[in-house]
Amino acid sequence: MPEILEESGIPLYQQLKNILKGQILSGVLKPGDRIPPETELCAKYGVSRITVRQAIHSLVEEGFLYRKQGKGTFVTSPKLRRRLPKLYSFTEDMLELGLQPSSRVLSCEVVTADDKIREILRLPAQEEKVNRIVRVRCANNEPILLETTVIPLYLCPGLIEEDLERGSLYAVLREKYGLLLDHAYETYEVGKVRKEEAQHLECRVGLPAFIIERVAYLRNEVPVEWTKSVARGDRLRFTVLLVADQAQIRRQVEV
Repeated sequence: MPEILEESGIPLYQQLKNILKGQILSGVLKPGDRIPPETELCAKYGVSRITVRQAIHSLVEEGFLYRKQGKGTFVTSPKLRRRLPKLYSFTEDMLELGLQPSSRVLSCEVVTADDKIREILRLPAQEEKVNRIVRVRCANNEPILLETTVIPLYLCPGLIEEDLERGSLYAVLREKYGLLLDHAYETYEVGKVRKEEAQHLECRVGLPAFIIERVAYLRNEVPVEWTKSVARGDRLRFTVLLVADQAQIRRQVEV
């Protein structure tokens, strides 16, 4: 068993951190495993509770561990990769990655659209009602996104009656309403998880986050969906394929 040596010159919490990190990287501790409680780690490695807490806090900060209030500290899964510019469905993406998607619906209601939403969704003059759905999106029961989605009521009457905890919203749009999304525009900003968001995402306040806004359209440019998501920065990684402008390269070579 690795030992912690006071005379090594390396801070005790750093030594413990390195031991736990090594166990995670080597697979001794696997994604989803609960690490031993503080008292057990103190006894096993002969260190104080303050040392244990420092080591765990550092690993949480680096994204190797995450805490569940009242349940303990667990090993995180590898960051989920989202491919851009693919028009993705969270449910379908998670299934492709071999993960079990689920949602917790926080609210699902018909509301009157404000001026911003009316403009974004180009609501007809006589149509002012929208479906507003707020969900926590999870992978293997771990919260990843806090998502607010708004869809015109005239396009999807009765949408709030659907089971949106276990099913895919995009599948409902296709199969029940015949709405085939063709393309979407998304914007990404760097932000931090706020207090009310942290409660739902089960993470610390101030955690780096992606703030994502999406407007999705049919082929005829009719907007169907506006979604704003707060995504945990420690659990998501986005990748995009960049293609060179071959015409520009040829021009540069010819000069």
